[in-house]
Amino acid sequence: MSTRFIFLLSLTVLFLFSQLSPSLSKLQNAAAEDDDEDLSFLEEETDAVPHGHGHGHDHDHDHYPDPDQFDEEFDNEDDLDNYSDLDDSELDSYKEPEIDDKDVVVLKEGNFSDFVTKNKFVMVEFYAPWCGHCQSLAPEYAAAATELKAEGVMLAKVDATEENELAQEYDIQGFPTVYFFVDGVHRPYPGPRNKDGIVTWIKKKIGPGIYNITTVDDAERLLTSETKLVLGFLNSLVGPESEELAAASRLEDEVSFYQTVNPDVAKLFHLDPQAKRPALVMLKKEAEKLSVFDGNFSKSEIAEFVFANKLPLVTIFTRESAPLIFESTIKKQLLLFAISNDSERVVPIFQEAARLFKGKLIFVYVEMDNEDVGKPVSEYFGISGTAPKVLAYTGNDDAKKFVLDGDVTLDKIKAFGEDFIEDKLKPFFKSDPVPESNDGDVKIVVGNNFDEIVLDESKDVLLEIYAPWCGHCQSLEPTYNKLATHLRGIESIVIAKMDGTTNEHPRAKSDGFPTLLFFPAGNKSFDPITVDTDRTVVAFYKFIKKHASIPFKLQKPASTSKAESSDAKDGIESSTRDAKDEL
Repeated sequence: MSTRFIFLLSLTVLFLFSQLSPSLSKLQNAAAEDDDEDLSFLEEETDAVPHGHGHGHDHDHDHYPDPDQFDEEFDNEDDLDNYSDLDDSELDSYKEPEIDDKDVVVLKEGNFSDFVTKNKFVMVEFYAPWCGHCQSLAPEYAAAATELKAEGVMLAKVDATEENELAQEYDIQGFPTVYFFVDGVHRPYPGPRNKDGIVTWIKKKIGPGIYNITTVDDAERLLTSETKLVLGFLNSLVGPESEELAAASRLEDEVSFYQTVNPDVAKLFHLDPQAKRPALVMLKKEAEKLSVFDGNFSKSEIAEFVFANKLPLVTIFTRESAPLIFESTIKKQLLLFAISNDSERVVPIFQEAARLFKGKLIFVYVEMDNEDVGKPVSEYFGISGTAPKVLAYTGNDDAKKFVLDGDVTLDKIKAFGEDFIEDKLKPFFKSDPVPESNDGDVKIVVGNNFDEIVLDESKDVLLEIYAPWCGHCQSLEPTYNKLATHLRGIESIVIAKMDGTTNEHPRAKSDGFPTLLFFPAGNKSFDPITVDTDRTVVAFYKFIKKHASIPFKLQKPASTSKAESSDAKDGIESSTRDAKDEL
């Protein structure tokens, strides 16, 4: 019985194998055909990007624009490979530091170490002469140096393009980089790039963090010199109340903290001399000059109050104010875009709305007709025309934008802001106009036709996201066009490109330019495949063939075939003649 069973099982296996063998053979033959496919005609002429240079990117353009990168030619502030060689004459023995801009000390390799060790407190700026950030910082830095000199704090600067070894020693990756040295030990300076911010931050690091005001004369001088401060009206200058205020001050680098027990001083700061103590007030030289604290007198609640009230109700976007916006821990912003002639009408409305969202949203006014910064920021956000517009922005982490439709009114801004905080808004995406004709080998994709072209489930789509100014994109263009020309006869494949500076789509995420993404047919609900291959026609072709959902075979151009036949014929005739000659 068992012998008969084994015999039948063997017959069954042999039958199944005989049925499968042709299929396996076909698969093996197909794979062999792919390996043996003649792609020499794709390599004719010269591919634009050679091996080893195929993955270059130009970065930093999915984010809120940096004011020093508004020009078409962007400053490369992270490129530290172009420093000139150091001249040995610069490494002379220690000399007294050169003084520039009154009280800013110029440091070089020869005097740096001695200077930062001989002076207890030193702030050092590593800069590049061509850096726009550094140029904006220079007057603020010089003013801070003058004010802090009396405190025993020295401010210095190093030209990192000249002092290569110092730049490498301190790992300078961009400009300006600012360090604060205490007894020769350094730490990064994370504060604002303005005089008041620098002075306040340093005073907190070298002092108690809170200062006593005992006389009216001191108070009047303070009100004249400070642009932003907090005053505690306490029962005693020592003890639990003062300790809570001092603890809160150490959590806030941008604001100076003071305390008093003098009712006359309190009165100057708009506090009722008969008020119950402890009382607290914040003063700013802004549209909203006075903010009165009404919470529990504790470190955390005081810090929250200062954080919510330290910024202006509305920050005007300038080169100087940009760092305050970029570096704020409040990421969500409402931006008002208006021309200067409309500012008197709409900015007060915007300010009134800002009072309702203190500590929750940053309100920013962008003057659209300001050529220096307003116009580039407007273009970045896709805002055109002259009518006032309000736009919500989630910050650089995910860079989502939302537009308020209709006129700018207090009620509309209030409702818009509330929906923004609660994530109820529909994102806005930039788009160029849809092309009237799109018959080229490389299809033009914009924000408003992205779904129609790229997300067409019946097509395998290769998309390049580029920038017009991007050198890598320009180098890739001949290769990309050639690929599209070879594949134009294959109905299932689309080769496309999109200007990533003027168009956006939630499915088109780029980490620099160019970004190449492949969207297989029938799988458009999934994330696209990032194209990570050499940037040659052959490499692109092989990548597409490997990942395409719809199989295809590229036919060799007829002209190429004829040329090869002619070459072969000539070769045969030549061989025949050679044979006759030998005979």
